[in-house]
Amino acid sequence: MKAVIIAAGCGSRLESKHLGLPKTLIDIGSTRIIDIILSGIADSGIKDVVIVTGFNAAALENYIKKNARDDLNIEFCYNPSWELANGVSVLAAEEAIPPDEKFILLMSDHIFQPEMLKLVINTEIDSNQALLALDFKIAEIPDIDDGMKVKCNSIDGSRYEISALDKAFSDFQAVDCGMFKLNYSFFSMLGDNIKKGRDSLSDTCNTLASRGRMIGVDISDLRWIDLDTPEMLLFTTLIEKITGDPVDV
Repeated sequence: MKAVIIAAGCGSRLESKHLGLPKTLIDIGSTRIIDIILSGIADSGIKDVVIVTGFNAAALENYIKKNARDDLNIEFCYNPSWELANGVSVLAAEEAIPPDEKFILLMSDHIFQPEMLKLVINTEIDSNQALLALDFKIAEIPDIDDGMKVKCNSIDGSRYEISALDKAFSDFQAVDCGMFKLNYSFFSMLGDNIKKGRDSLSDTCNTLASRGRMIGVDISDLRWIDLDTPEMLLFTTLIEKITGDPVDV
């Protein structure tokens, strides 16, 4: 199984664009966001990683090549339309995923405890389903206003059937953690939606949800954070819980 990281954006809200850096190269203490993500992938047991680049792709590729972990095989896919919605970046990884294989999808500005990724990897889905990690600890989520809200109903102890996703929901049960387990067939539906102008990842998730094929898994007490604004970098206590290292941002 491969892990795909979409890292094509310029990080305008994280104020990395003026530095000429992809947002995943922003410093978190003595390391970079991408290093934390790659460590989490390696600790979960995945060896093969696909990174989708876009804005200043050369900076990210050069950094990875100079600081590559010996236990990861990393390849790059370039998205020339990186200014468009994130679904376009996901579709750019299609060429790197073997047909009929499942893969993990991660965001380049989300860091997480490795146990959370292991949970997603080990949660089974059918060949026509997609899986999304869900956080039900709504009161503990920083910047909840910007979070992708999820409406869902329980299937069993930890799995849920997702009915819809939208940042504007006022009535919802959980928040999207930005971590997915997907079938190769996801690319086909994604491509169809992009042709219709529905080019965000959430658009295709909602299409699947409308057909009863979008499944969620509860991360319980595990931790993650979306580092998409300068304010999120100040949540050092949460970042330290995730990484296990002291942070001086």
